Amino acid sequence: MAEETTERQKLLDERLVFIGADVETAADAIQLMSNRLMELGYVKEGYAQMVLDREKVFPTGLPGKTMCIAIPHANPTLVIKPAIGVIVPKHTVKFDMMGEPGSALDVSLIMPLVIKDSGEQINLLKAMMHVIQDGELLESIRDSKDPKEIVSLLHELEEA
Repeated sequence: MAEETTERQKLLDERLVFIGADVETAADAIQLMSNRLMELGYVKEGYAQMVLDREKVFPTGLPGKTMCIAIPHANPTLVIKPAIGVIVPKHTVKFDMMGEPGSALDVSLIMPLVIKDSGEQINLLKAMMHVIQDGELLESIRDSKDPKEIVSLLHELEEA
């Protein structure tokens, strides 16, 4: 079991944390993260468009315990290595609610999921549900001014 942990890639990276991001729309947020993911070698060209297209059909906004969050993602075709990003926007951003395209939520925290192995997707989504239901944790992430602290607060996602 210990071998798996050492071989497994870290999902969280401080370079994928944006605090006070100046994004007005869901598309802005997805583009911001996709550009950084591409720059750091996590995804291939075309990833942003793939996430945007999926978001239109399968929106990812979720009502959390104390705030709404969004977990934009796409299929693994253009993913080089898995990751979880964090965007804390300056102002809430509208994302349609999961399962209800057309019904917008004001999202305070955006956590793009970059999934390489669809087998790991279920475990990661389960771990994300724990995060979403933990109002204090969500507020700590939103209020933090330190990417290192945010990564530390989300450590349980590394074990998913």
